[in-house]
Amino acid sequence: MLLRLWGTRGSSPATLGHDRAIELIERLVRTAHDKQITDLDQFLKACQSGELGHPLDYGGHTPCSEVETADGRFVIDMGTGLREFGTKYLKTEKEFHIFVTHMHWDHVMGLPFFIPIFVPGTKIHIYHVHKTTPQSVRGLFDGVHFPVTWENLGAEVNFHQLKLYEGKLFGETTITPYALDHPGGSFGYHFSRDGKSINIGVDGEYKRVSREDLGADLKYYQNLDVLLFDAQYEMEELAIRFDWGHSSATIGVDLALREGIKNLVLIHHDPWATYDKLKGSVANAARYSASNVPDHKDVWDKIGQNGPNIISGFDGLEVKA
Repeated sequence: MLLRLWGTRGSSPATLGHDRAIELIERLVRTAHDKQITDLDQFLKACQSGELGHPLDYGGHTPCSEVETADGRFVIDMGTGLREFGTKYLKTEKEFHIFVTHMHWDHVMGLPFFIPIFVPGTKIHIYHVHKTTPQSVRGLFDGVHFPVTWENLGAEVNFHQLKLYEGKLFGETTITPYALDHPGGSFGYHFSRDGKSINIGVDGEYKRVSREDLGADLKYYQNLDVLLFDAQYEMEELAIRFDWGHSSATIGVDLALREGIKNLVLIHHDPWATYDKLKGSVANAARYSASNVPDHKDVWDKIGQNGPNIISGFDGLEVKA
């Protein structure tokens, strides 16, 4: 299985405007200077190879993720990253499977710009736990919020309501919704196939982190290959953002250490977060993880890995389970 990220910003998109572009160029030029790279062709090759840093920028699309298995492609959330996904597979795919965590703006604003929804002969399946999802999705195409009405869409759109904790089978891939802590309710999705597992844990505040408090949701975090985790804020920022529905990298690290999660991928980046802040956040999380691995030595000795890999997600990142 493969996790591919099409959008990693939370709350709203973050554009690469003039000032941010200048900051990016200045950072790359200074790094190139330190490496004694003065030729423009060498500079370009260094940018492409990752010699000047990777990623060069984290991107600005709101949440949209893809899990690819031998049974097909499965999309989670319809943020602005969905536009890029639709453009790439417009000519090769005629049927799409989209799983909705919840209906907040940043997770649905990409659907009106998902080109396949306008193409006759295309089938789009939208899977959801919230009962009101069909009504909310149709409301995006009311002729007021978007000029094209629902009745004038070209594709056939089918809604499928899922039951919490009840897995849905696609070939040999099982996809199971579970509960997250978020205002209005949000639901994660656990993907499993051939002994591998990927968990989509966005949007979640993770007020429940102990095994007892997680209750029925606990098993969806245990022995994961990949957890996509909501890390919008630093711990000190959470103190004044209680009940906003988002978490911090440190909480994710504690969960990963205890439950044996091999790869912790941090996303839902704050739209105001700079490159340096995101780079520093993942570095701090990695240091925190390394210093606490000895307390969970028995877990990681069994896995044969020296603690979880801590990865800061960016638009275009791929992580294999």
